Amino acid sequence: MDFDPAEDTLAFDAVGLYNDGFGANFVNNSAARSGFPVSSFYSGAASGANGEHVVVITESYLNGSDAARDISGEHAGDIIVYHNPGTQSAHLAYVTSENHAEDFAHLGGIHSWADLAGLGLTAWDFTFV
Repeated sequence: MDFDPAEDTLAFDAVGLYNDGFGANFVNNSAARSGFPVSSFYSGAASGANGEHVVVITESYLNGSDAARDISGEHAGDIIVYHNPGTQSAHLAYVTSENHAEDFAHLGGIHSWADLAGLGLTAWDFTFV
């Protein structure tokens, strides 16, 4: 309810890691092993992203597919975090195909892209289990 990157992480149930939860559907993008941070991470303008597995975009978009179109080199299973001005929240989306991403979670209380950037998210905030 109150995500704080100083205390919390976003852990994704990845297919093929340990005891997969029912319907585990994330690609294993951990750096070393389960519970370690994502293997590649980027935070900044969408135009600067190029194939990282988790991308935090410090710009606003109305949907994940618009964000995915502005990113280069993304692959199915990669995760995009972006600010949606319509909902005034941060959205997490996973890339399903080239230039297409589906939202799967929201972080409330993120009223602008500057709020999202201000969280100071790093690779250590994203793990795969």
